[in-house]
Order: sequence, then C-alpha cells, then structure tokens
Amino acid sequence: MNIVFIYDMANLDALYKWFDENRDTIIKGHEKDHALLKDETVVSYFHDEGTALEYAQKSGFAMGDFLIQECISKDDECMYYYNEAVNFG
Repeated sequence: MNIVFIYDMANLDALYKWFDENRDTIIKGHEKDHALLKDETVVSYFHDEGTALEYAQKSGFAMGDFLIQECISKDDECMYYYNEAVNFG
C-alpha cells in the first residue's frame, strides 16, 4: 500500500517567500532554532525540526499548511537543486 501526500506547493512557496522577506526579524535572537510558520506568522520556535513537526501534528496542522524553517541568515543558507536529467555514460 502506497501513501501519497498532496501538498499545496503554492502555499509552501508563499510561506517561504514571507519568511525570506522577513528573515532578519524572524531569526533575530533565534539563530539556529527552527521556526514553525503558518498563515504568515511564527507559531513558535523549536530547537530541532522533529519537535516542531510533533507540535504541528498535535496542533492539527495539515501537511502543506505550515513550514518549518531553520533560522539562519541568507549568507549561511544553502539551496540544493536536483535534476533528473543526469546522464552517466
């Protein structure tokens, strides 16, 4: 049996954009913590992603309606891009 989760990617993109636009204010005093974001607000800060996810689940937040974001500066952030069009041969 396969379980498929369907997320509203537009909502997640909007939450990340809001975080990025307000990053300096959100991370101030919370460097290296993880912010739980929902509806363009910071719900709370946590020391790790697991605790933030557990809180979101206990609060009844639906997957795709919230974002857990590490509180790091733009200079320290890394983005990873994956491309399926890789050819080894």
